[in-house]
Amino acid sequence: MLREAWRRHGVTAIGDRKAGVEPSASTIASAVFVLAIGGLAFAADELALAVYALSWWHYLLYFLAYWFGAIRLAVFRRDAVLMKAAALAVLAAAYLRAPAEPVSLAVVLAGFGLNIAAAAALGVDRTYYGRELDGLPERRVAAFPYSVTAHPMLFGNIAAYAGLLINSEFRATWWPLATMHVVLNLGLLAMETRLAPGRGPADRQRRRRGAALATAAAAGSAIGTLAAAGAALPIAAAAGTAISLYAWLLFGCYAPPAAPTPTRRAGEATPDERGTASQR
Repeated sequence: MLREAWRRHGVTAIGDRKAGVEPSASTIASAVFVLAIGGLAFAADELALAVYALSWWHYLLYFLAYWFGAIRLAVFRRDAVLMKAAALAVLAAAYLRAPAEPVSLAVVLAGFGLNIAAAAALGVDRTYYGRELDGLPERRVAAFPYSVTAHPMLFGNIAAYAGLLINSEFRATWWPLATMHVVLNLGLLAMETRLAPGRGPADRQRRRRGAALATAAAAGSAIGTLAAAGAALPIAAAAGTAISLYAWLLFGCYAPPAAPTPTRRAGEATPDERGTASQR
């Protein structure tokens, strides 16, 4: 239903692999969401609003893309880059307000440097789940930093975000931000090492339920942190509405339709009933 609505408005359906990439509903929505939250934060003069409303969405995008495997690679890559850029921008705005702390800065730069080196060794498409989403052939990368660990990007991120906490003044105000980044990167690590990527409709219904819960949790967490940040009620309400709508749209764009429930004629036995009858 959501895809048909976007088609009627001339926007490409995201989950349709045969459709073109430009334009895409999720990317348009992401850009509008970033501008809306930025505008609300500017109007309220509340950096915390922008920080806590924009910092987590790329993690949800990674999860939805990996979990379903139904998004086009180019669309996912663009969405993820946009939302990660927004998250890093608000993170930098918060971090640079604190006085410089050389050890903290060195660890942050080393961690993000490891991430960049890993992405360069792996290539852009494979960095953004090209094998899972676009069927790229499996390839073993032995160059540094993959010669040291199989997940250098995530370990680099974890080190960088942990390094933020070394700065005592940043830690005093923004420790929930850095801590949540560390936790979510550990979650991605668990996802990539423990969960099989989504392929085909076999367990689509189960995956839709799990992803719906994850999306609702992401929206709820973002709204909750806004309240904790002390945003004024009208601003928090507007931001919460934007967060809820954006989360709903991302789920609609990234999750394939639920498999249709098979219908049966009156008096026709179900497969379970037929199996039971054959055993008698």
